[in-house]
Amino acid sequence: MSGEGTSDEERIQRITSVLKHLLDDELPERLPILANDPLGKLEQEVNRAIDAHEGRLQERLLFSVGPVVLFRWRNTDGWPVEYVSANVIDLTGHSADAFMSRKQIYSDLIVKEDLPRVFEEVQRFSAAGTPWFVHEPYRLILADGRTVWVSDYSVIRRDASGTITHYFGYLFDITDRIEELKRLEKSERTIRQLKTPVLRVWDGILAMPVLGSVDEERAAQMTESLLTEVSGQTIRVAVLDLTGLEEVDGATMEHLVRMVRAVQLLGCKCVVSGISPAVARIIVELGIETTSLSTFATLQSALGYALKWSETKSKPAAGKR
Repeated sequence: MSGEGTSDEERIQRITSVLKHLLDDELPERLPILANDPLGKLEQEVNRAIDAHEGRLQERLLFSVGPVVLFRWRNTDGWPVEYVSANVIDLTGHSADAFMSRKQIYSDLIVKEDLPRVFEEVQRFSAAGTPWFVHEPYRLILADGRTVWVSDYSVIRRDASGTITHYFGYLFDITDRIEELKRLEKSERTIRQLKTPVLRVWDGILAMPVLGSVDEERAAQMTESLLTEVSGQTIRVAVLDLTGLEEVDGATMEHLVRMVRAVQLLGCKCVVSGISPAVARIIVELGIETTSLSTFATLQSALGYALKWSETKSKPAAGKR
């Protein structure tokens, strides 16, 4: 018999009952330690198991609500889901039971174009021995057919030998953030286009005022815009006006000269206006060939030249009707 009139058999029955509750994922009450005997040591260990289980339940409660969804995948064929927080239904439209019973396979939700990259990232970081990594954002197809972007933080669990046993994923919806970034990128493109408008100033004549500074990316965008306009219309003269150019250096002039040459390859005359003393000095220092480059100090004089040159080219040759 143990202390307080409780027999060893009763204590064993109580320990068995507590273990059954733990196996059923329930939280039983802690056991009283009735004696400092082998059963008492067992009761202490069972109480430790109860405390640990309570901590895990609290963690699950934390992830049962809110935007973060917790996954645990076993590292075997198909990466079966061993656990997923209940709020997965809010993210995907599929219940936790559907994932854990394998009625719903997680990889089937990943957009087909994104799936190879997701798998490649898992393989690469796993081979590198890193304890955790962050996927590049990828898309999921929800139960209702909508598509969302998710951020996925993955933690790798390894056993004592270093073999990967599980992957833990912390996922949340970042669709609003991605859409906002897309809107900002579109706004930036619009601003760049406004800073380098292509203006149809006369029949067969275009003008592109260059405002602000020009780096390699902006020069490429300007060239693309100008070439698109020249190739899509019957344009004889394009005027590149540098009056509003803020910063002038060798790299800027090289970008602009390449733009002029690209336009002329399409059979369009390219005229440069707004040539300041600083621009003229850089042209000389760079040794840029100017014999085929028509330059003017002002936009007005450049447009006057463009009109005369265009009229000359548009007139039929003598003796032809």
